[in-house]
Amino acid sequence: MTKSRGASLFVVLIVYLAAFFTGLLIYNFFYDTPLAAFFLADIAATLIVWFFGIIFKNASMYDPYWSVAPIILFIAFILINSKLDVINLLYLLLFCFWGVRLTLNWIISWPGLRHQDWRYTMLRQKNQKLWFMTNLFGINMVPTLFVFASMVPAYFASASSNNLNILTVFGAAVCTAAVLLQIISDSQMLSFRKNTKNTGKNMQEGLWKYSRHPNYLGEISFWWGVWIMQISVLPKIWWTIGAPVLMTLLFVYISIPMMEKRLLESKKGYKEYQKNTSMLILLPKK
Repeated sequence: MTKSRGASLFVVLIVYLAAFFTGLLIYNFFYDTPLAAFFLADIAATLIVWFFGIIFKNASMYDPYWSVAPIILFIAFILINSKLDVINLLYLLLFCFWGVRLTLNWIISWPGLRHQDWRYTMLRQKNQKLWFMTNLFGINMVPTLFVFASMVPAYFASASSNNLNILTVFGAAVCTAAVLLQIISDSQMLSFRKNTKNTGKNMQEGLWKYSRHPNYLGEISFWWGVWIMQISVLPKIWWTIGAPVLMTLLFVYISIPMMEKRLLESKKGYKEYQKNTSMLILLPKK
């Protein structure tokens, strides 16, 4: 069954439905304190996905959670506040634009349960004794915590009675540009990889000529846009800036170093490319 891509996607769908209903059940126990209830529901849903990842011996079961959970969470934010005003509609459209694209990208590129992300395999081989904790916290729980923290600005903004303004529009524009940046960079990388002449070579074309990780720049920028939209209607809750800062740190100090270590070992000329090309911001070559 795990050798079939279609069957694998069906299994993931069933697992995520189980995670959703588990989260809903947990929320109903703590609904008097909504934000805490959402947090506990998110944790419970993550544990379900992690558990089935162990059953199927594939930590990649968690991968689509990153892009699916924010959409579900924000719909829940709207329902709990019983209102769909302009800023909530704008947020919802942006989360769907970002999340659906990212999820579809994962579906298209995922071979099925027979395949596990190389990073997870590397972490398991590196320290088998710590794999249980690495899988539970490093692969499943930590990303959930980071994404939930990044959703907190949207939670407060969704309950605000203030009208959107020019800064709100700017934040929405940042989110939109961020997703477009991801679409373009992912498309360029996909075309590069499809060409068999590029096997073993390093991508240095299009946006990748000006940034080593334009797709990660898009991801980080999206969450900054989410925060800018919140600060535009609730400037007093400025401390939520910690959310996009945490997301930035996650990519700069964990995701990118892990990816670059592998690229240095597998891609010819990557060290030179690393020296001459900006890590994130789109800049001319040195």
